[in-house]
Amino acid sequence: MRSPTNTGRVIGILILLHLIVGLTTPYIILRPLGASFDASALVNGAQVRLAVMLLFLGGALTIAIALNGWSTFREYSFTFATWLIALAIANFALQCVENATWMSLFTFSREYAKANAGEVSLFHVTGIGLRMIWKWVHYTHLLIMVSWMFLLGVMLWRSTVVPQTLAVLLPLGSLLQIFGITLPQFIPYPTPPMTLMGLPLGIVYLALAVWLIVRGFSNERKSFAT
Repeated sequence: MRSPTNTGRVIGILILLHLIVGLTTPYIILRPLGASFDASALVNGAQVRLAVMLLFLGGALTIAIALNGWSTFREYSFTFATWLIALAIANFALQCVENATWMSLFTFSREYAKANAGEVSLFHVTGIGLRMIWKWVHYTHLLIMVSWMFLLGVMLWRSTVVPQTLAVLLPLGSLLQIFGITLPQFIPYPTPPMTLMGLPLGIVYLALAVWLIVRGFSNERKSFAT
């Protein structure tokens, strides 16, 4: 059985990988597909397929994090630990659906680039519909993924396996993202710029990964469970 220190370090590595391959790099590569019908000149097939494969991996990493933390988290709340796994599975399922919409956007952009002048208007109508499907799948997935990150922070706070300040900042950053980026897509209301509302979560997630890789889980933990 792994020690708490080693368990924490494994989770830290998984969190860092999740940040890189599940939250940042693929979306940077795929950004042109969500912004333009004619994105085939901006991204090639190899880039798109690599990004989508990274997103599959990123979705699976949330399950790996939840499973690796199970033996520790269940001591403090069996219910929350179970929900952490359930949300990770839901996140992976929605990531798979979102990946299908990314590939649909890429295929559409290639066909759009080959269309003649008489077909462009039809492609515009179809493209708008396809992009709306992608948008709502993306934001639904984003809501579940950040909710999983919120719950991860709650579990880290309850178990005191990382500094309490760092543990509290993860749920707070998640709430900023949810109320500043995701929910306004479903319930329109004025918010600050998206970058301002999303950046804190990325910084906290990176800081948490680095801390865990260096220090692992603390051995000084609470002794209650619910």
